[in-house]
Amino acid sequence: MGSDNKMEEATSEKSELDQEINSIENMQNKEAKEKIKANLKKVVMAIIGTLSAGAIPVWQIYFVETSDVTVEISSITRNESDSANIELATDELEQLELYIPVTLLYEYDKQGKRGDKLDFPKFSISILLKAFDKAKQDIKNIADTNNALRGYQAQIDKFIQQIDPDYQLQEFRIANLKSWNLNRYIEDKEAAYYETQLLAITRNYSSMKFTDDGIPVIDLDAIKSLLVDVDEELEEVSADNIARLNRLRDDIRSIESQLDKLKQSQSEKYSYFSIEVVVSNDGRASTSMRPLALMRVQISEDNYADVNLLMDNYKENAELAAASTKIIRYTSDQLITFPKEDQRMVNNFWRSTAWFRVYTMDTSQHVFTSNRVAFADNLNQKVIFDRLKDRAADNMTK
Repeated sequence: MGSDNKMEEATSEKSELDQEINSIENMQNKEAKEKIKANLKKVVMAIIGTLSAGAIPVWQIYFVETSDVTVEISSITRNESDSANIELATDELEQLELYIPVTLLYEYDKQGKRGDKLDFPKFSISILLKAFDKAKQDIKNIADTNNALRGYQAQIDKFIQQIDPDYQLQEFRIANLKSWNLNRYIEDKEAAYYETQLLAITRNYSSMKFTDDGIPVIDLDAIKSLLVDVDEELEEVSADNIARLNRLRDDIRSIESQLDKLKQSQSEKYSYFSIEVVVSNDGRASTSMRPLALMRVQISEDNYADVNLLMDNYKENAELAAASTKIIRYTSDQLITFPKEDQRMVNNFWRSTAWFRVYTMDTSQHVFTSNRVAFADNLNQKVIFDRLKDRAADNMTK
């Protein structure tokens, strides 16, 4: 009996001990779980914070602090280049030489001293067109010029005849000669020669004779001879004017026709395009535009010509600040540098039903496409004016 009781006591103590151990283990597991749960929350929050810190700058860079560029074509012009010069290769065109600045007809050394006259001078089409305008005006002016010359010749005749008391050789002086503006009708050197001769006759007292009263005696025969020479000069000028007038009247239509053909030929080869675009950056970051651009002239999906453009004043215009707008001009090369097929297409498309866009790029390789406008000068302005007139008409009814 005694041994049985001891065994029951031992079993009971072991059971209590096991319960205490299980209780301790449960408490420890619970505390551990709570600690892990608390620490896990901190770890997750730390990870989220790290990701958020990295995500905000990325979001700002790609969605907020970026450029937002738009390109709108303002105008296009086709300009004539003066790089190609033309000879006066026909008798009709040779008549224009008289109306071309003399500085273009002679050789000049490095010091600017005039040399020999050029044998075969060449001129830009713009110079020839200006000369032609002067020639047309000269047709109107020749009659007035000849009337003035006849008036001067009439005065000379009165001085020579000495019938009119207001026109006596004794009273003829340098002021009378200068009033005729001889350098407008004859060479400057000849006009200066006549003035010098008259001064020598009327004021060179060292070679003059004097009366008993000390009055110088003017050589009237010398003055008369000088006036005869001047009259002959003016008569020759008047005759040349009449001949030139008749020739110009006969050839003016031919000159105009030849110039039109030359201008057309020059335009098809030596003209170039200037395009103005309004470039706006509505973003919060600046950007830099590349100097090259492309103009695509198009009349259908498969019928187009590409024209390379170069930005004017690249150093000043390339940088585009945030929230800013600039007017930038692009210029093409001369048409003669284009492939033959592109030359033909551009010349055929100009002022026709074609349209074009401009494609530009910034230094981040972003490509920007402009609006679509007509491939013609002034036509786009007409569209703007028409819209303004429509709006003005709408406001009149309100």
